[in-house]
Amino acid sequence: MRVLAIAAIITSLAVPAFAEADPDKAAANKAEEQKKRDNEELDRMYKETLKRTSREQPGQKTDRYDPWRTAR
Repeated sequence: MRVLAIAAIITSLAVPAFAEADPDKAAANKAEEQKKRDNEELDRMYKETLKRTSREQPGQKTDRYDPWRTAR
C-alpha cells in the first residue's frame, strides 16, 4: 500500500514537468507554420511578378504591368 502511495506521489510531481514542455513545442510549431506561410506568400508573389514581367513580342499590346512605363 505504501508503495502505491509513493508511486502516486512521484507521478503527480512528474506530470507538471511534462505539461510545461508542451507549450514550448506548440510555440515552436506555431512559429514554423508562420514561417511556412510567409514562404508560400513570397513564392506566390514571385510567380505573379514573373508573369507580369515576361517577355512578349514588341508589336503586341497587352494590359500587363509595364515596370518601365515611367522611364520611357
